[in-house]
Amino acid sequence: MRPEVAGAIVDRLMSLGADDEACSLGLALWPSMPQALSPVRAKLASHLASLSPLQIRLAGFSTTEMLAADLGPAFGGAGRNAHISQAEFGGALTTLLKPDAEADVHIVLLDFDSLAARDWRLHPTALHSRLVEQADNLSSALSTFASRSTSPLLINSIPIPSAPTAGLLDSRHHSGLRHAVHLINARLFAASEKSGNIIAVDADRALVDIPSSRHHDPKLWFYGRIAYSADASRAIASAFAQTWALLTRGPAKVLALDFDNTLWGGTYGEDGIERLACGEDYPGNAFQAFQQECLRLKRQGFLLVALSKNDPDAITVFERHPGMILKPSDFAATAINWQSKPQNIRQIASELNLGLDSFIFIDDSPHEREAMRRLVPEVAVAELPTDPARRPNWIRELTRTWPIRLTDEDERRTEMYAAERQNRALKNSAASVEEYLRGLQQRLTVSHVAPEAVVRVAQMQQRTNQFNLTTRRLSDADIAAYLDHPERGLALLGRVADKFGDHGIAITATVSFEGSNAAIETFLMSCRVIGREVEKAFLGSLLLVLAQRGIARVTAQFISTKKNGMVRNFYRENGFSFIGGDDSASSWAFDLSTQSVPRSEFVAAILEA
Repeated sequence: MRPEVAGAIVDRLMSLGADDEACSLGLALWPSMPQALSPVRAKLASHLASLSPLQIRLAGFSTTEMLAADLGPAFGGAGRNAHISQAEFGGALTTLLKPDAEADVHIVLLDFDSLAARDWRLHPTALHSRLVEQADNLSSALSTFASRSTSPLLINSIPIPSAPTAGLLDSRHHSGLRHAVHLINARLFAASEKSGNIIAVDADRALVDIPSSRHHDPKLWFYGRIAYSADASRAIASAFAQTWALLTRGPAKVLALDFDNTLWGGTYGEDGIERLACGEDYPGNAFQAFQQECLRLKRQGFLLVALSKNDPDAITVFERHPGMILKPSDFAATAINWQSKPQNIRQIASELNLGLDSFIFIDDSPHEREAMRRLVPEVAVAELPTDPARRPNWIRELTRTWPIRLTDEDERRTEMYAAERQNRALKNSAASVEEYLRGLQQRLTVSHVAPEAVVRVAQMQQRTNQFNLTTRRLSDADIAAYLDHPERGLALLGRVADKFGDHGIAITATVSFEGSNAAIETFLMSCRVIGREVEKAFLGSLLLVLAQRGIARVTAQFISTKKNGMVRNFYRENGFSFIGGDDSASSWAFDLSTQSVPRSEFVAAILEA
């Protein structure tokens, strides 16, 4: 959209009295067109005040005032009213060592010259040693933050420099600036990989549309120690807000894909399989490349869903056409018929037991996209480019598809849902629930959470809503604390398998100790194994582990949310006694000295804890 067109639309909305819509559009356009906010300046403060507040603690190694000003509209565009408190000049390390307990999110602005200024009187070896020491200090401060704060930390990487300090050797010589930047960024990314509440925001990605020579403004730096130019500051602020939104909302889980002129060129019902474009020549190679991107997202944990107005045999195109990259088995669910796509997507969401807000709808037809927006507003509708050549890179830039972390379970998610479909088929054909459960041949392996499983367990803590007794959202650091201090409590997980396949880590709980008493802090399970008595077998195993540790009494809580009503009576049904509370929250107790732990005859529990 050209700036003058954007401004005209915002002006027109204002003249119609649609102030909030004008402000929302201005904020959305602001990262690339800051002038779009000009018509709404008088109304912007009241609009932001209507949004949910967010407490941000901002620190940097250089001046942060410009970034602080940019974070307001950036987070406003993400639907939050940013209340920003700034640390003193150069106070980044202090903030990392002593996080603000009141902050919802910490943001640290990182730049090279403030963190690791070079002293060219030093020998290259000494210069490198000093750089390593500075990188170690940053790494140590990040580790301290992870151990002392549960709020997320967003910190940018250092962008690739435009001017080298070692010429052609800049990437590999000790005196090279690019070599130094790579070293610091590697420490930053390692800290992010180790701790789930440290999120490294890739500055090169944020600044991709700005030439590297314009990342910095020499006058701003020498006059006020402002590390980034106005354009770069705005882009980095937008990247921070975008990352925070993705972190709190989570990436989408499902791509709902049209067929004709989306996954291949042409119309199956009219052109026949021979004339469909998907091969080595244009435009078929562009459709092939787009299918490769869909396959990449499947490998990163996305479910692919076929949503096509076609005859049902259109699915056979993926087997019969030699140019197809995707195969029928790559789709977790299909709705290939002549019904409305909004109706079909609701049915598929129900079958997969997923919320509609976890779907991204991709269709070449603007009419189908508009129908989906109007009739199923929860679904994210992506505006597919008309030119097939632009689509592969376009889908890479869809931020809702960007993973925050990747686990083994993410890579096997489609296979897990395929096993679940087979489970449902068995259930539908069984004469009774008991026959169905026996036929599954379920195995539950219960063990302590190991360091390599912390990321997956934290991911479950953030995502699980339905079978979640308290919906307390524990971070990587929270879970790792149970591993580091086994005298205070424990974290258990359960891996589930049946005759159809391996469901991976599907259930987990954390427990705190106080003398001979224990309290179940969290207890949650993936929707993939709901209704199969896995939860009963896991609870029994958990209680056995506690009994072996000399625990006599176990307490637990149920805290009601909009989505977890299905587990309201979980503790009652498994032998716990009601202590007190009401419909919103209740407390329960189990006496290990007098009561028998629950067991399931349909789940073979293997205790490795």
